[in-house]
Amino acid sequence: MAILMVLLFHFWQGMTVYQHPFSPSVTRALSLLSIGQKGVDLFFVLSGFLITGILLHTKGSAHYFKNFYIRRALRIFPLYYLVVFGCLLAGCLWSLPQFQWGKNWWYLFYLQNIGMTFWPKSVAGPGHFWSLAVEEHFYLLWPLVVLLCNRRRLMFVTLSIIMASILIRAFFLMQGLDVFTFTLCRIDTLALGAFLAILFTNPQVWHKVTQWTCWLIFPVMSLAFGSFFVLSGTGSPILQTFKYSLFAVLCGFVLILSLSPRRWNPAPVVFKFAWLRRMGKTSYAMYVFHPFIYGHILGRLYQATWSPVRGMLWPAIGAELATVLSLTILASWISWVIFEHPLIKLKDRFQYEDRNQTQTN
Repeated sequence: MAILMVLLFHFWQGMTVYQHPFSPSVTRALSLLSIGQKGVDLFFVLSGFLITGILLHTKGSAHYFKNFYIRRALRIFPLYYLVVFGCLLAGCLWSLPQFQWGKNWWYLFYLQNIGMTFWPKSVAGPGHFWSLAVEEHFYLLWPLVVLLCNRRRLMFVTLSIIMASILIRAFFLMQGLDVFTFTLCRIDTLALGAFLAILFTNPQVWHKVTQWTCWLIFPVMSLAFGSFFVLSGTGSPILQTFKYSLFAVLCGFVLILSLSPRRWNPAPVVFKFAWLRRMGKTSYAMYVFHPFIYGHILGRLYQATWSPVRGMLWPAIGAELATVLSLTILASWISWVIFEHPLIKLKDRFQYEDRNQTQTN
């Protein structure tokens, strides 16, 4: 769901670049896809939930840090650095002698989102990699936090991080700084996922959380969607301060419902669809590759006079969406089979250990 939202959002961005002007009605219809931007927030909530769950389950095991960091590195680094070095090589070959190394080095150390925030003109590279930097900063520090805190203290820490992130966004906005990519401005979403992971370990508490979710999801959804479509683009500092946390709560509700089988709740059934699960497996590569595919394909499709649906607006848009989605899925599948999966199999040598089993041994 998260990757599909992001793919639709960037397709909408491509439409605004390559196919304008639209009629007002078409523009309004396409603007609904802009909500896909919040797929990144869903990614962050999921990441906070899943990573914290792993850490809580393995806390106290013999190779707590080693296994976690090696498994994360095997999953993330190979494809990331393959693309980063590919971009560096392409930039060097295509722009010599004007190639500016000083704008690219940020990506080697996952610092690109820091440069984008404070020195935006000094950074050049894959813009969407800012979110991977946020994730990596979280992976770097969070295992130590989980190890040092008992569950009650960890709950306090996560709630404190959420409040601090809101205050940091407010401060940044007063200073005229961008809050979209900086880690401390987006860490509340990951912290909320971590908070839910702690609650999930207590079945009685989780049952109450599910009940509250059923009562609150529609009011929160109305507030979140209403503020997004009505106030987005206004530059409202209040909206910028609170909207990320608001959508984090909504994404948290989606997560809660997906883990709460009930007669009237379709979420657990939907998220078990085989095609969604397959897409989730290759979602990392889809996220990495799709802007490159979109950037090269959308403009060419728009200019193609041979298209059988040329002149028919909605069939043309549908054909273009199907084309870029299919190419993205194909590229991610090839990456998975040829490159990612063989490396991921090395993770079997660093299996997570159940702390209870470790204590027994």
